[in-house]
Amino acid sequence: MGMNVVIAEDDYRVSLLHEQFLQSFPEINVTGKALNGKELKDLLTKEQPQLILLDIYFPDIHGTALLSFIRSNYPHIDVIIISASDDREDLLRAKRHGVYYYFIKPVSASDFQQVMKRYLRDYEWFQEKASFQSKDVERLFGHNASQHSSEKQSELPTGIDVITLEKVEDQLARAKEGLTIDGTCHAVGISRTTARRYLEYLVSVSRVEPKLNYGVIGRPERVYVTTED
Repeated sequence: MGMNVVIAEDDYRVSLLHEQFLQSFPEINVTGKALNGKELKDLLTKEQPQLILLDIYFPDIHGTALLSFIRSNYPHIDVIIISASDDREDLLRAKRHGVYYYFIKPVSASDFQQVMKRYLRDYEWFQEKASFQSKDVERLFGHNASQHSSEKQSELPTGIDVITLEKVEDQLARAKEGLTIDGTCHAVGISRTTARRYLEYLVSVSRVEPKLNYGVIGRPERVYVTTED
């Protein structure tokens, strides 16, 4: 998966920093940088990015006005705001314009990368999926509408980390035939002991169903399949 990103930031040093953050993601190409609103509009006539990293304060236009322009002319482009603005109205306009995330400067590399990993996972999901279930809505919108909602770390038992849990569930959702313990190890990059612990936890909360696969010579293999809503 390749993704083109445009950075709109009036401070070139900050723009360079955000570009360096993006270098952690080999699938991302920074195809342009804009120092003001006019440059961004000119860029968008030439480039077709999937994502814009957008500041709020520009010398020639306010970022929320740019948001309106982007939504009217390029509704398919996603936006992540990175700004020093803590104005409630800016946040409200960002939410109403469907901004994926709103960072308040300064942004740490770890926070940025965590949000970008989630964004890339969501973007890839939309490219692959033609239909969805309620648990997908809960994951994408962050609403705790049912028993399948993502728990906060404080609600999880000892030994279960929320980030690793999300990775395991994400890989299970991708595997139509389910995953074995070894398959989970390879897909997520964790040990067999850790994979078993997370899979059995998901079984205990009825989010995964264990099945026996008799297709292999020898002992039947335990396969974990995401339960249907």
